[in-house]
Amino acid sequence: MKKAMYYILLVLCIGVFVYSAYRLGNYLHQKHRSEAVVADAAQYVTVSKGEAVEASEPTDRVRVDFEDLWKINGDVVAWLYGPDTPLNYPVVQADDNAYYLYRLLDGSWNNNGTPFLDCRNAPDFSDGNSVIYGHHMRSGDMFAYLVKYKEQSYYDAHPYFYLTTPTRNYRVDLFAGCVVEGDAEIYQGTEISPEYLSRCVESSTFRSDQEINMDGLILTLSTCSYEFDNARYVVLGALVPIS
Repeated sequence: MKKAMYYILLVLCIGVFVYSAYRLGNYLHQKHRSEAVVADAAQYVTVSKGEAVEASEPTDRVRVDFEDLWKINGDVVAWLYGPDTPLNYPVVQADDNAYYLYRLLDGSWNNNGTPFLDCRNAPDFSDGNSVIYGHHMRSGDMFAYLVKYKEQSYYDAHPYFYLTTPTRNYRVDLFAGCVVEGDAEIYQGTEISPEYLSRCVESSTFRSDQEINMDGLILTLSTCSYEFDNARYVVLGALVPIS
């Protein structure tokens, strides 16, 4: 009887080990594949130092060859780049908000997915509020780094990033970051009411000196958070056109 129990436990242990090894191998494979696809797309992106937007703020010049990117995937609508951050990704848009949740730029299935613009938004980011979604990967990939904005020091070091589109380039000046519910007003349409925007600023995890133009264009980046069920963390920034 003891011998039988020993073999049963041995088989169970082997099974757990094999399953865990498979999960780990699959996780590493998907991570590597995701990074390779993004790196392939990044060859069409050039970042260089440009003239200062303001005397105290040198700006990076981000140039994207969208014609070649569209040969990889015609759904690309923009490129996100954050100086000295992991943010360096293409942004796509599909007919729904499910397709790119678990698909890479080449269309292959992958848990990392691809950052995507809400299907209800105008692809030229002309709406009052444009929302881009990205996964919070344990590896730190995609939009996992956004939760660092829960600390004032991270915002102080990285107060803006860049959005490059086929028709216009923007600096995104961040002014709020907050934990919201998955069905919050910020996800309900392409505009944000001044009242809700004020609440976002009041509940922000960091403080910003940015003046908010209630009639200006806003970009929101959204990822999962874990304070409660269906929690999301969003960072909001003003779209400032740059030459």
